[in-house]
Amino acid sequence: MRLRSESEIGSGGGRLPPVKENPVPDPLLRAFAPMHRTAMGVAWGVVGGGLLALASLVLVLRGKDIVDLGLLAQFFAGYSVSWSGVFIGLLWGFGVGFALGYGFAFARNAAVWIWLTVIRSRAEMDQYSDFLDHL
Repeated sequence: MRLRSESEIGSGGGRLPPVKENPVPDPLLRAFAPMHRTAMGVAWGVVGGGLLALASLVLVLRGKDIVDLGLLAQFFAGYSVSWSGVFIGLLWGFGVGFALGYGFAFARNAAVWIWLTVIRSRAEMDQYSDFLDHL
């Protein structure tokens, strides 16, 4: 398979602009880049699971309930402030954290996409607003 040169890619033999002539600054491109949903979910899951497991572990080692984490058993099936609850809390914390992180990244990507689409369509409408005046 032969690779095409940049001049063959453009329509009518035109050349593509070099990367260095990009009118948009690099930090601006990074600011609007989409977030990776799975990576955000895993990151939030690790933090959520770790915090819940650590809090449960501290309460198990101390032996007294300063904070009543046992109420989480109402929401997380099988959870309790015990040695087995540390591992169950780790799993539940990871699951809930993953869902929240994935949902956050999805909502942020959708909001940025809608916002940029509105801005681009407004710019196109401004560009072609006087189209009939030139006929």
